[in-house]
Amino acid sequence: MSRPSSEILLVPRGEAGHFLPAALGWMGKPVTVTAEPGEARHALCLPVLDFVRLGFPEANGRLDLLTPGDVENLRSGRAALLLDLSNEGPGLHAPTFEALHRNLAGLGIPRDRVVLVSQNRMLRLDYERLFGEGLRFWTFEFFPLQVALWLDAEAGPRLFPQAPLDRIGYAPFARTAGPARFLCQNAALRWHRVLLFRWFQLKGLDRDGLISFHGIGADNPKAGGIDVFHRPPEIEAAFGPIFADIETWIPRHAQRIDPDQGTDMVLTLDTQAYADCDLTVISETDFFEPGVERITEKSLKAAATGLPFVMVGAPRAVARLSELGFHTFEGLIDHAYDPIADPIARLPQVFRAVERSWADCKADRPAWHRRAREQAEANLAHAHSGLLRQLDRVMVAPLVARLARFAETGAIVP
Repeated sequence: MSRPSSEILLVPRGEAGHFLPAALGWMGKPVTVTAEPGEARHALCLPVLDFVRLGFPEANGRLDLLTPGDVENLRSGRAALLLDLSNEGPGLHAPTFEALHRNLAGLGIPRDRVVLVSQNRMLRLDYERLFGEGLRFWTFEFFPLQVALWLDAEAGPRLFPQAPLDRIGYAPFARTAGPARFLCQNAALRWHRVLLFRWFQLKGLDRDGLISFHGIGADNPKAGGIDVFHRPPEIEAAFGPIFADIETWIPRHAQRIDPDQGTDMVLTLDTQAYADCDLTVISETDFFEPGVERITEKSLKAAATGLPFVMVGAPRAVARLSELGFHTFEGLIDHAYDPIADPIARLPQVFRAVERSWADCKADRPAWHRRAREQAEANLAHAHSGLLRQLDRVMVAPLVARLARFAETGAIVP
């Protein structure tokens, strides 16, 4: 007996990186994961793993993971192809999409049967600006959702060993004795993190901060992303004085304030470090990357602790936290940098926000706590009981609705 056409069928291909089916299963959504969909409409889930693999000549840009039957179903409209990149949020890389287009054309798969699922809200706009209509783009953020499940008071213990914010009876601003402190954690090497680390030193703020910076040594598994001694011309032109004498101050060994978790850092939260601090400078993944609008789990974990924050991230990162239900400490911290699209213009405004916020906190720490406490406690409560529901409303449920529409009608909507 065949399944009803309205049932959402997800058909995984490939062995690893099926983030989307896992997340929908965790959320208890009405989907069926099967290797044999029969005659019903179904969505083929192809793990991308990392963005550039779509352009690799090996495995035909991952498309060789599809079976001949899959290809025929895509040609006929019985199937949709979901390229699962919900673990990342890259900007547009034209050669990758040109290679994907060629590979799809070689198999006779129409572009409008293919959906790229990623964290980046800007990707569709940039794609259509360059290529016009073609692929579909949906937004889904796997790791932020995973962290929201981990933080949630009800869902977390069922899926993960411990609820992170209950480990030490965590509360923001619990420490009142001793000097004021701010927190800034940096792992994978990025240009904005190098600049931020050195700026702290040049301003003397490193004496006030709990600052991690994993540097360029072999003990940082994510040190290979950039070559700090060969800087992009636009970054060098704008920030050359900060980079001066880099060979003398760039750490060759990881400077850690938290336990070494290797590359598995998503479900880790150093609650003691947050408990010891009064402000956090969130060092996000993206800053200089063009065409990216997203936040990662880093921001959600920091916001969940309740500390006031300055965001060193992509444009509208603060706005995104607000959309997810967090207070952003307006009136306490100037987030005027947040909508600035140009990273060269945005970074000095971020530095100014850090400097002003830290001066206010350090000058009168009890007053800082009083002004921040209501929003801080609301953010902690939201992480426990509201964030997961909000992500369900604004991200998970709309994606399930698109899948349901495809199952019922065959239409793949943007």
